Amino acid sequence: MDRNLERRKTRWRMQWGVPARAAGGMARAAALADDERREIARKAVKARWARHLPQATHEGVIRFGDIEIEAAVLNDGQRVITYSGFMMGLGRPSKGRQHHRGGVKLPSLLTLQNLEPFIGEDFAVIAKQIEFRTKQGAKAFGYSANLLPEVCDVFARAQRAGVLNATQRYIADRVRIIAEQPQGSGTIRLIDKAMGYQKVREK
Repeated sequence: MDRNLERRKTRWRMQWGVPARAAGGMARAAALADDERREIARKAVKARWARHLPQATHEGVIRFGDIEIEAAVLNDGQRVITYSGFMMGLGRPSKGRQHHRGGVKLPSLLTLQNLEPFIGEDFAVIAKQIEFRTKQGAKAFGYSANLLPEVCDVFARAQRAGVLNATQRYIADRVRIIAEQPQGSGTIRLIDKAMGYQKVREK
């Protein structure tokens, strides 16, 4: 055994009454470089933080014709559509998690000024991003399933008003396909059906 390490363990035992195992751990920590200690601390904080996130129990996709949107049911009962699934489903690659406008956190495709008149104050709640863990334990981001029909409504009203640019008209076309789902089949019901969660819900 390294003599310097043994001396440190002995010093901890004598000065502080620390058990040998703990003294050894402290001595090893003292021997680490600063960047190594920071990385260990970062991983520990991340692990503690991740344990408090809701976790997906069911995962899959909901389909609207050729459009697929990733979704999940969380262990606290929330139904979410993933951020990347939401953006890709509406024809926009996900380049960032979300953007801020006027204190409200919104997906980037809703942040152009021509859409502001069609976005109500309740979007501050509906568009709140949800952080969760996938079934495999990876960190993921998403939105409440209730956001999807609200976004459909925003683009439909903006299109009727004739204020959309070319890119937004493409999104509006995809939104129209999503909005044409059978009435009575809300997003939550679609998620439950696609994930096979209906039986669990009924129980």
